Amino acid sequence: MKKFLFILMAFVATTLTVQATTVNVTFHNGQNMEGQLVNLTDTTLVLRMYYAATGDKEITILPERVKYFHISGIGRYNVEEGKFVPDAKAQAKLEKTRGEREAHAKLVSERAANPNLVIGNALKKTGNVCMGIGIPSVLVGTILVAYGNTGLVDVPKTQADIDKNLAKGRCSTAGCVLLPMGAALTIVGIPLNVHGKRIAEMNINYTGNGAGLSFNF
Repeated sequence: MKKFLFILMAFVATTLTVQATTVNVTFHNGQNMEGQLVNLTDTTLVLRMYYAATGDKEITILPERVKYFHISGIGRYNVEEGKFVPDAKAQAKLEKTRGEREAHAKLVSERAANPNLVIGNALKKTGNVCMGIGIPSVLVGTILVAYGNTGLVDVPKTQADIDKNLAKGRCSTAGCVLLPMGAALTIVGIPLNVHGKRIAEMNINYTGNGAGLSFNF
């Protein structure tokens, strides 16, 4: 597996294939050409061109004809010693993109090797979302209920007293909705987070006698 990944990384480092990426080529004779990138190595550039008469057509361009070219989203390539070479900015962009791809490939590989990690992380994220909504709802609901049930005018005599009681009643009602909703989300979110963490840390170890489970705490 490690050998296969190394070969794959080396291939990505030497061959660039980008779908629907525009390339603008400047030739030594001053002419320009624009097409969609199909494949790029250090000695060949393959573009897909569109012609009204024949439709799509792939064209292979060699370094000796090219002065330089630009790849959208990456940068400029020059020709040095008969090879296509990215300039400093393009090289930095390629290294960043390559690093992101390798990190993504590593993450996918880890997830495939440990499905418990995927399930556990999903449960933890769900639990965090529930608590992120539930805890503030409990706090706000508690404040609204407390505010709505204190300072009421027992026998309102003026319109101001009536309006005050109505406003506090609305606050109390809103609090009575938020408080149980937030409590329910919090109660659900805490075990989801805890069990998700435990599942994510659960490893399946294969030995000569069979499979066993081990937990990391």
